[in-house]
Amino acid sequence: MPGIVVDSSVAGKWVLPEPDSALAHAIVTEALRTGEPLFVLDIALAEITNAIWKQYYRGLATIDQARQWLDDLLACPVQVVPSQRVLRPALEITAKHRRAVHDALFVALAHDLGLTGVTADEPLHTAVHVDYPNIVMLRNWKP
Repeated sequence: MPGIVVDSSVAGKWVLPEPDSALAHAIVTEALRTGEPLFVLDIALAEITNAIWKQYYRGLATIDQARQWLDDLLACPVQVVPSQRVLRPALEITAKHRRAVHDALFVALAHDLGLTGVTADEPLHTAVHVDYPNIVMLRNWKP
């Protein structure tokens, strides 16, 4: 029962119509098929809710659509991990790779759990993949 860690750039594609949403949905489908857990950081939920709000704010979605997307997000079959668990290693990753803390938290969690981390954030992947080969791009993820 290994599992997969996903960042907000992937989990957001589960509820928002974005490029590569089908690839992100394949992760959920595969996890449900195999019984492998999906892990996200607690802050990912806030990041995705902010992306939902932006869709509403920009007039690209109604408030009812935004509410539905949030309901869909909260119904995702994920295990939510407190970011406090990996704050120390995230600070080290941030310092070395010059990435934002929320990105480094995702990398630190995948490393801490010894699991594959899936991101759609190419600059993040480019910055860390040499030191953290377990971080893969969504487009390259294979079950």
